[in-house]
Amino acid sequence: MKKQLLFVTQYLHTGGIEKSLLTLLSDLNYEQYDVDLLLFDYSGLLLKEVPREVNILPPLFETFSTPLIKAVPTLIRSKNYRLLIGKLLAGVLSKLAPGVGTGIRWKVYRRILECQRKRYDVAISYIDFFCNYYVTEMVSATKKVVYNHLDYAYSKEKGWPSPSLDRKCFAASDHIVSVAESSKKTLEKFFPECSQKIRVIHNRVSKKTVQEMAKQSNDTHLMKDPHKIKIVTVARLVDEKGVFWALEACQILVKQNYPIIWYLIGKGPLLDELSFKAVELGIEHHFVLLGEKENPYPFMAMADIYVQPSKTEAHCVAVEEAIALFRPIVVTNIPSFQSQIQNNKTGIIAEGSSRGIAEGVRRLIDSKELRWEFTENLQRNSERNQEELNKFYQILSI
Repeated sequence: MKKQLLFVTQYLHTGGIEKSLLTLLSDLNYEQYDVDLLLFDYSGLLLKEVPREVNILPPLFETFSTPLIKAVPTLIRSKNYRLLIGKLLAGVLSKLAPGVGTGIRWKVYRRILECQRKRYDVAISYIDFFCNYYVTEMVSATKKVVYNHLDYAYSKEKGWPSPSLDRKCFAASDHIVSVAESSKKTLEKFFPECSQKIRVIHNRVSKKTVQEMAKQSNDTHLMKDPHKIKIVTVARLVDEKGVFWALEACQILVKQNYPIIWYLIGKGPLLDELSFKAVELGIEHHFVLLGEKENPYPFMAMADIYVQPSKTEAHCVAVEEAIALFRPIVVTNIPSFQSQIQNNKTGIIAEGSSRGIAEGVRRLIDSKELRWEFTENLQRNSERNQEELNKFYQILSI
């Protein structure tokens, strides 16, 4: 008899967590598992990429990721007053109490979201906070697995999590999956009583899929100037992804007369500010905001240099994708990148600053030989996808 699995996540935008989940869903053995997927809402370009074997359940909260000003008329038209009140309360209360907004919003959400009636063998929350709370409090399952995709110490410093809620959630779970050794260590510092439950399973990408999609036609004609060094970054446009470091690094290199164009792929709340700042610095023709791309891989494949300027990561999927495409890579010196990049062998681990990133990029621009060396070393790297998938299967069977 097949095991009944439930995966819960917020939505399927083009972020790393979503891509990692789709890779996992694509690789599961459906002769052994029946899989339901529960989303908070149906937003995101990657919804259509869910494998056909997966049963997508009705959304929990149809306007979860919709801005409040757009969500209110939608909920009024659909007469969904319960979600409307919840959306308004969660938005207002979280702003009144910065630093504890997550806990306040969950107090509202737990009263308006419906429990799952079906009982599962294993329920898996694939993203931190609300999905973790939902699975541990509102899903019936023999076994419950929650994921940790962040550096808890950094998150705590920023005031994102609710430690009391997380402690309760972790206590109610059977397994906690952290996607990096560095994230596991910080989680253990805050929740030492849960250390025996925490296991590391790295985010995965399908190297074959990434390489095949990189060959698809796309609007990469934007990148075909043979006289320019092409730099690419894929990231959500939020501060923790270091996007302003990238902008400032670009300015430094332009001032040094390097013939570069830096392409930033992604969407987020800092889009307008980044665009304005690029114009203000006079580098709008060198720092190009391409927006969200359903398939960013043709752009990544054409990059002379790939840069991930993050201030924090757990296990960065975009870096794994750049590795799959054998691109010379520059990353910042945060703990998680130490396990993904071998400094001066498969990439450059630069100081976490605009000047540090600019220096790392400059080294690669100045040395075509070094770029080739990194590419050749990446091509020799072993495939670890199956090992990580086996770790997940072990959790399901324990």
